[in-house]
Amino acid sequence: MLDIALSPIRVMDADRIRETSLLSGVTDDVPSFIRALLNHADKCFFVASVKATAGEQILGVLGLEQMSKKNRNANAIMYRAPELSFLEDTEETALSYYHAAWDHLLRYAFFHLHLHRVSVMVPVNDEIMAQIVEMSSMKQEAILEEALFVNDVFIDAALFSLLDSDYPDYSVGFVPYPRGVIAVRGDNQTVESTKFYAYESKIDDDLDRNVAIRTGIADSYGVLKPLGAPEYQDIFDVDFPDEVKKCMQELSEYFSKRRTTFNIHTFPPYGSPFQKKVWDEIKKIPYGVTRSYEDIALSLTGNDKIAARNMSRAVGSACRDNPLPILVPCHRVIGKDGKLVGFSSGLEYKGYLLDHEMFGIHIL
Repeated sequence: MLDIALSPIRVMDADRIRETSLLSGVTDDVPSFIRALLNHADKCFFVASVKATAGEQILGVLGLEQMSKKNRNANAIMYRAPELSFLEDTEETALSYYHAAWDHLLRYAFFHLHLHRVSVMVPVNDEIMAQIVEMSSMKQEAILEEALFVNDVFIDAALFSLLDSDYPDYSVGFVPYPRGVIAVRGDNQTVESTKFYAYESKIDDDLDRNVAIRTGIADSYGVLKPLGAPEYQDIFDVDFPDEVKKCMQELSEYFSKRRTTFNIHTFPPYGSPFQKKVWDEIKKIPYGVTRSYEDIALSLTGNDKIAARNMSRAVGSACRDNPLPILVPCHRVIGKDGKLVGFSSGLEYKGYLLDHEMFGIHIL
């Protein structure tokens, strides 16, 4: 993977940017240009750089402008360095670096700023930029006559756009089961969260809701369709990221009693070192077996009963914060007295999963 970073643009970057000549066709006064960017609340710009043999090299200046909080959209733009001198005789091309930087911007727009739509106008004679946006799955919507003012003339531009729910390398898949659906979020390499939704309930998360609407399993208001709706049968045919799709298949096998373990690469989006130790310990609990919070604490303290007793409450808190239920089977951790406590998704789901594993009972 290319080691590319986006850093918020600063006035002190002016000299480095001027050396690359990437803004030569835009302005002769780079510091003033940067100050103008920083003085607009509806603009958010970055310097894209890559670590190379000769040190950090600038790829370009790119960002978002005309951002609308109400409509959750923005226009994107990228000023590219005319050449990348650090490239050697390898299979890597300038296009792959520009695309990676552009992809970083889209990820920031969708999953940090929570925008719903990002658009870009590409000059009709800029073949490289057209390739970059097409590699990112942006779709051409129109050709706009004389839409851009470049080198003192108006030129035609192609309008491209992408919705958060259509972003190809990070998305949410859905696994139907008797009580509802499991939302599986991640990318091609890892799954970072799983979440329970009941049938005919409104999806609260923006990205989950947008993808559910796009795939047809929710209505236009984001309310999940009822059990047995035909749209659920087609959900596995949707082109989700690789590891998300793999997880969907394994969860489907789990609910049909054809799988007891998972082979999924997970990467929780948060968690303290202690919480991650608890989650790793919980992963060791076999299918259909339960452990108490104190059992987990004993394992973490080397069977120190006093320390474990003091740690049990913290173990319970870590279970409640688990972002990957089922994959990290915190439903198998119960109170010392056998009570079902401490499940982030709700105790009704915890009881359902334990009944499913121990007895194969499906209570609607």
